[in-house]
Amino acid sequence: MQQKNHQVVLSRPLNGVPVVEDFRVQEVPIPEPGPGELLVRHIYLSLDPYQRSAIAGRHMASRQPLGAGAMPMAETVGQVLRSRHPGYREGDYVRHFGGWQEYALSSGEQTEVLERDRAPLSAWLGVLGMPGLTAWASMVALADVQPGQVVLVSAALGPVGSMVGQIALQRGAHAVGIAGSDEKCAFVRELGFGACVNYRSADFLQTLAAALPEGADIYHDNVGGQMLADAFTVLKNYGTVILCGLMERYNDPARSKPLDLALPIVKRAVMKGLVVTDFEDRRAQFMDFVAPRIADGRIRYREDRAIGIAATGAHFARLMRGENLGKSVVVLADE
Repeated sequence: MQQKNHQVVLSRPLNGVPVVEDFRVQEVPIPEPGPGELLVRHIYLSLDPYQRSAIAGRHMASRQPLGAGAMPMAETVGQVLRSRHPGYREGDYVRHFGGWQEYALSSGEQTEVLERDRAPLSAWLGVLGMPGLTAWASMVALADVQPGQVVLVSAALGPVGSMVGQIALQRGAHAVGIAGSDEKCAFVRELGFGACVNYRSADFLQTLAAALPEGADIYHDNVGGQMLADAFTVLKNYGTVILCGLMERYNDPARSKPLDLALPIVKRAVMKGLVVTDFEDRRAQFMDFVAPRIADGRIRYREDRAIGIAATGAHFARLMRGENLGKSVVVLADE
């Protein structure tokens, strides 16, 4: 084992879209676990859009903005090196909120031992992690998508959006995606979506309407703002909207356009907010639905990987510019 722990911290408070200069790597001692604690060597680090909101103090998990020298929160997957906790053994593979660093202590809270035979380790941060549970909660628990329905999904190549569409397909529905480039849309269609529309195209609204000639029964929103308003133009009367993410405002809330409430009124829409922690008690149901479908290829996923702790800041900036192609993961160590 190496002798030092490397952490990525803010070099200055974030302002707008992150850039690589906003972050720096620092070297600190590897901590020793005390009674009731375990030391985890991180193998994979998850980068997610909500982390930008948390850094700014605008997230349920973080109400105070982070300043220079602070380390962002993140879920990680790793191996227990030393344990003084009765529930965890040395050698166990676990998922926990370890932050942007190579090693971390855990008290056992929000720490889960992983079943390695069910999926690759990195998948526990994506399709079998928070993004996957979010998508399952959207389509199964909240929208209760039915065969023959049409589901529209924004950020459709992201880890949540891609799973929303695939779960809808597994339940017999049709899926139409929205993504930020023709390249992304090509990958979305490979996942089985019937169509995908590039929102950066000049004729976006016309192309969206053409992809949904009879409208959408359900819209899963990861973006908010103008994208949410645009989706109402193709939502059927009495359609369902699942409000899940606010990607448009994470970098700069001032840029986000407030929703005109006339839109949901005219469409008689049912709107439901989704907070993924509400569904932790149903994780076993989610696992039973998703894990076998990953194993046999009915559900597929794509990862956007960077290698090494020093790449974390640049990879996060890439994510927040919308340039990621799939789930953003930093590989920190060999399995």
